[in-house]
Amino acid sequence: MKTIHKIKYHLLMVALVLTGCLSSLSSCKENIDESDLYTFTGEMMIDHLVNHPDTFSCYVTLLKRVHPSNKSVSTMYELLSARGNYTCFAPDNHAITSYVDSLYKIGEETTTDLEQISDSLAQAIVFNSIIENGNNPAYESTAFQDPMPTNNMNDRPIRVTYGTDESGNTEIYINIKSKIIEKDIEVENGYIHAINNVISPSNATVADLITATDNTQFFGDLLKVTGWDEKMTDYRDYSYDEKDEAGITYFGASGSWEGKYPEHRYLKYTVFVEPDSVFAANGITDLQSLKSYLKENAYYDANTSYGDDYESEDNAVNQFVAYHIVHVGLNWSNMVMWSNESGFSNANLNNGSTFRVNVWEYWETIGKHRRSIKITGLRGNRKQINRYSYYNQNTYREIQSQCEDGLEVSQSNGNFDNESLNGYYFPINGILVWNQRVPNKILNERMRYDICALLPEMINAGCRLNRNASWYFTPDYFENIPSMSEQTEFEYLSNTSGAGSSGSWLNYQSDEFNIRGVYDFVLKLPPVPYTGTYEIRYGINANNNRGMAQVYVGKNPNNLPAIGIPLDLRIGGGNALVGWKSDESLGSEDAINEFDKTIRLNGYMKGPKYFCPAAGVPGRNCQDCLRRIIFTGQLEAGETYYVRFKSVLSSTQTEFFFDYLEFVPKSIYNGDIAEDKW
Repeated sequence: MKTIHKIKYHLLMVALVLTGCLSSLSSCKENIDESDLYTFTGEMMIDHLVNHPDTFSCYVTLLKRVHPSNKSVSTMYELLSARGNYTCFAPDNHAITSYVDSLYKIGEETTTDLEQISDSLAQAIVFNSIIENGNNPAYESTAFQDPMPTNNMNDRPIRVTYGTDESGNTEIYINIKSKIIEKDIEVENGYIHAINNVISPSNATVADLITATDNTQFFGDLLKVTGWDEKMTDYRDYSYDEKDEAGITYFGASGSWEGKYPEHRYLKYTVFVEPDSVFAANGITDLQSLKSYLKENAYYDANTSYGDDYESEDNAVNQFVAYHIVHVGLNWSNMVMWSNESGFSNANLNNGSTFRVNVWEYWETIGKHRRSIKITGLRGNRKQINRYSYYNQNTYREIQSQCEDGLEVSQSNGNFDNESLNGYYFPINGILVWNQRVPNKILNERMRYDICALLPEMINAGCRLNRNASWYFTPDYFENIPSMSEQTEFEYLSNTSGAGSSGSWLNYQSDEFNIRGVYDFVLKLPPVPYTGTYEIRYGINANNNRGMAQVYVGKNPNNLPAIGIPLDLRIGGGNALVGWKSDESLGSEDAINEFDKTIRLNGYMKGPKYFCPAAGVPGRNCQDCLRRIIFTGQLEAGETYYVRFKSVLSSTQTEFFFDYLEFVPKSIYNGDIAEDKW
């Protein structure tokens, strides 16, 4: 049983994230050179800060007070004097004094003297501004990502957004409000980026942040009346921090790659919120008008109650609220992943202006009624919930005239903070409801899940597509893996060549799990949208290093029935069971379709055209990039199913490749219109 500390009862455990610093020392002056040019002088970081008192004297005062940890006798001043790799978003004097004055006026501190403010506040302002990069290079502006791959010393993410000034010049913002006014100051031990506002992320829970925000009051009330606000107080599993493995470098005992265990295990949430103006535009002003709206527009079963017991998860209002919440911390960048899909270009990551095809993820919402939302990433870096897309089968570009808009997701809520201690909220432009359109149209499709999307904790820990290390996980790290043997080495690899440069990695989204040892583990499967017959397909990257696993599927994770013969991951396209032939060699569309039917008889399919694992070559063109149908049968909506993979070989050296799963309703794989090859 995991011990989860609740935020509201353990504020002392998160004291490091309290924000603030109070000072209006008359010696703090402001004189910033806003030129982008900087001449490298060979200084250490602290030397540059000290040598520019008109800009950084207030910051230096705080650095002399703050210690890197509770056990350290040295100060941050001394740390930044030493060798290492640090990225410092240093607030200038005006940023600190302005922030100080605002906190003093509302009574959060009793002094404006930097030497007298509380240690926790001084520590927060310093820790929020510094990334300790370890053995990796510090971040210059050309290497920025949103969020940054490494959290700051307060263990909070650093977000990066872009804008333009009145002259059309690009501006860089850190955590929405802090503009970089002088970037890429290179010093011996890293980079300094001067900012004009203190980085001060909220310490509220996501529910409390929504409730305290002026334009989301009605949804905040709904969180309270349904009790979901109290159910969303999880933040961090402190029992994991006490494990011997937490944060250590790991050398795979069975010959696997060197990697790290995550330092922490986080529990986070993402909430998609209708602002008050959206509710009002739909005639929803109170609980009764919301219930009337749901009676007309929602799609709930016969057991749904429209009474006043709003904390019951069978209540319509409770179900409405639950369908807005996913139990994973999704920031703007990892809602969907642009990686190695057809036409992907690294150059477009910041704006998404010329992405050729859509990307998407399916996320399970919370509550007893297991449901999913689909988030689609569109050109221009837009995101929509439950969009219906219709594609050109030659290019997989949308045919706009046949598509239906979903709900537009906004990256921010204007000047209001939308990042909390335990997650995020994002405004949407319409009413999000589970109606007949969602299961019968939006989700009535081939649903392809990258395995990362089924493991929220690794996303919360910042491991997904984090190329700083390979990652290992203890047997009890994932809620959705209720059983993993001690002999299972559960490792995650992200292609270190970078997104879009996937070389010979035959996988979806440029990453994979490579599981070794005499492995045996159980994975909780995502919900299906409606009751019916489905195929479950397993994405293969076949080679001789792989092993064999027996597959089990069912409802009882402790007693799952075996399905078919063992899955042999050494079987690639060259094996007689597949007899792979390229589309080019087959020639006609009829011959291609006939060959696809032939290998399906042995449970195999070619890989998708959608992702391009080998230097732009589609997966369908790679003979060892295959799909294996591991299950065909009835799955019921709302039920929970599990899959178990158990090695049938005694060797600890063989690998279980785990990349993606597809859930495909019969209406798609055996419908009136043939399933597409994407």
